[in-house]
Amino acid sequence: MTIKKLTVIAAAGAVLLAGAIGISMRLTSPHEMEMAVPEKNENKINADGSQTLGEMENIPLYYDETEKLLLPLRNVMEGLGGSVTWNKETKMTEVTYRDRTLALRAGEEKAYLNGYEVILPEAAEIINGCLYADASLISAYYTGDVDFNVETRQVTLQTKDSSMPVMATNLLTGKAGERTYEIEVPVIVGLNDSKYEKNLNEMMYRELMAYGDDFLEAEQVQDGDGLLKLQAKTGMYTKDFLSIRWEGTKDGVPVKFAKNIDLLGQKTITLADMLEDASMEKAKLYAGEGWTEDRFYLTAEGGLVLMKGSNESSQNMYYWTTEGEQPEWKDAYQMLFQK
Repeated sequence: MTIKKLTVIAAAGAVLLAGAIGISMRLTSPHEMEMAVPEKNENKINADGSQTLGEMENIPLYYDETEKLLLPLRNVMEGLGGSVTWNKETKMTEVTYRDRTLALRAGEEKAYLNGYEVILPEAAEIINGCLYADASLISAYYTGDVDFNVETRQVTLQTKDSSMPVMATNLLTGKAGERTYEIEVPVIVGLNDSKYEKNLNEMMYRELMAYGDDFLEAEQVQDGDGLLKLQAKTGMYTKDFLSIRWEGTKDGVPVKFAKNIDLLGQKTITLADMLEDASMEKAKLYAGEGWTEDRFYLTAEGGLVLMKGSNESSQNMYYWTTEGEQPEWKDAYQMLFQK
């Protein structure tokens, strides 16, 4: 079955927070909700050539050309047991669920998650007076999986373990003369220890800012483009452990480095902290001369990846995968790899 494109027009004005209009939505369990995407109703053709979908308030919208799914924030969050309110002082919509409050404005990627500044995957938008968000935003901050079945036109939202922290990102930028940097900074929300959470976020921000400032102060590299651009990517991510790597370019040269954080022990760790001695010696052989113990990351599936070489510009990797010979992990970290 081919899904018809739902063409809509964004309406100007404040977010509509009045009573939710009924849509096909049901809670299948305390942790799962289903919503139906209706067939296209008769459209109104506006004077400017745009179209407004008839009787479309508060229904999920799916665009088959881009496979983009927009969900009505109020209906979804209240359906899950959360709330959506309007803050008159900040003029922001506040979306609250399970002790996480996201404050945002329609059309803006900048937002605040539990008070931390973050950059949204995509800005929310007002459509026919209702506030809609891309499914990726709801998935990242509030639920585990958002699945759209093309054949049944059914959207299923399954919430994640409430003890799982959320990792959002902020964008750190700097410029000096002809040199510029853009670095994604992780923002961790939902740790049991709020003081450690604050210190961890501040530490990563300071370290990445110092890294960017060092780039600005460095001499221009011959044939370099004067740009440092890094994306943060999540590997293994549990309530007790977080593996992050940064990938990008620095003066036109690919760079890659990582940070591995024991959230339970509240410390940044090296591979030597995790591996038994025999496996650590093997890791050194696999990684090669000049390798340092912090140059590794763990994949979401539990694979160990060694970033070979002595510096961040080395792109050679050794993948100690989840199949075949296994690393011998110290007792404190074995639970991370239990299926």
